[in-house]
Amino acid sequence: MSEQDEGRKGALDRGLSILNHLADAREASTAELAAAADISRSAAYRIVEKLSTYDFLHATSDGRWRLGPAAARLAMAAVHSADVADVAPELLRVLVQQTRETVSLGVLSGDEMVFIYRERGPQSVSVNAELGARRPLHATSVGKAYLCGLDPRERTDLLRTLTLTPFTPQTLTTTSALEADLAKAHSRGWTEEHGEFDLASACCGAPIFDHTGRVVAAISVAGLKDRVEPAMNRLGPLAVATADAISRRLGYNPAPTNVHLRPT
Repeated sequence: MSEQDEGRKGALDRGLSILNHLADAREASTAELAAAADISRSAAYRIVEKLSTYDFLHATSDGRWRLGPAAARLAMAAVHSADVADVAPELLRVLVQQTRETVSLGVLSGDEMVFIYRERGPQSVSVNAELGARRPLHATSVGKAYLCGLDPRERTDLLRTLTLTPFTPQTLTTTSALEADLAKAHSRGWTEEHGEFDLASACCGAPIFDHTGRVVAAISVAGLKDRVEPAMNRLGPLAVATADAISRRLGYNPAPTNVHLRPT
């Protein structure tokens, strides 16, 4: 980068570029930070020194840089101020546009999911988008997604307490059948429901995690069965990507090799 171009790039921009790079790379040398921020080494040395003065950066024993305690305090403040009901709607509205189906956000209430956000898709015929509606864990994709997000031991304990009420002939009414369905969801990457709560509808879902890695909610994409079932392989990944984006806004940072659903 030329001195003229570098002058146009403000100190704040350069400092944020360095912090963002370290958030992903975990640690880096000054030369690596200069390359990542597209600035000269001399500029990088000045910014790094200033950031370390205010504890945003910390030097390792071998002269590399990591995020410091001041950055950690800001991150934790952001995480604790984030609530799924606040951060999810913006991304869920995008999901409605992508899928053109009804999109819902549910949280656990007792042994059911309660919808705290729902938006009906633009299709001329779509599923009911009633806010506050309650849905069973075993017969809906949003409920199954929450179950998939639980720690395996928690999931096993919860399944023992569930009453697997039949809502349609398609409802899974045995624990073994439900566990097999959840195992398929883990292999697939998202949950599915095919006329198990309402014979005319089908849906797919994915869980949402907070900064501790604990499942806190789940989302679903629902529509008429004849329309949604042929599109499951397109809708499912969109639901997963949206749930993952919401989780990240809540501070969730999975390992690169992790899939969104917890392993069985």
